[in-house]
Amino acid sequence: MKKERAIQIVRLQENLASIRKIAGWTAEDLGEMLGVSKQNISNLENGNTKLSQAQYIAVRHLIEYRAGQKPKNPALTRLVSLLVDRTELQGKDYNSLVSTAKNIGAAAATMDNRALGIFAETLIKACYTRASDLTEIEGALKDVCESKETRDWTADIISEGDEEE
Repeated sequence: MKKERAIQIVRLQENLASIRKIAGWTAEDLGEMLGVSKQNISNLENGNTKLSQAQYIAVRHLIEYRAGQKPKNPALTRLVSLLVDRTELQGKDYNSLVSTAKNIGAAAATMDNRALGIFAETLIKACYTRASDLTEIEGALKDVCESKETRDWTADIISEGDEEE
């Protein structure tokens, strides 16, 4: 169990910048909530400072809190679970997921919460398929972000989600 927690701490630190952006926080926001400076957050994200177990626990609680706020962000919790908790994900599958999370984080600033949630959910569902599917979806994301077009597939995803509820 100690080894698994150590892996989780390392993975949270490796993905902290993406997770923070998906949560809708600036480095300054996260630092303020944790009681540290923006520079401390930057040092954690860049690997200049090691994430402590206490910081890990605090960040995880903030993520759970943010995911439950309105507007809800369940994709955040799922993505963190895949990136951090699923320690059995290794190699190409894990690296594809990390890359996908970075792209979701990059898109977060340009999308409203609903669109980001739909997009993140779509990518998370794709994570349960082949890594090659993730690469294809990432390409579609880049195209959408660069063109800033509204895609028809979002309506399909929304209607699918409504049917499931």
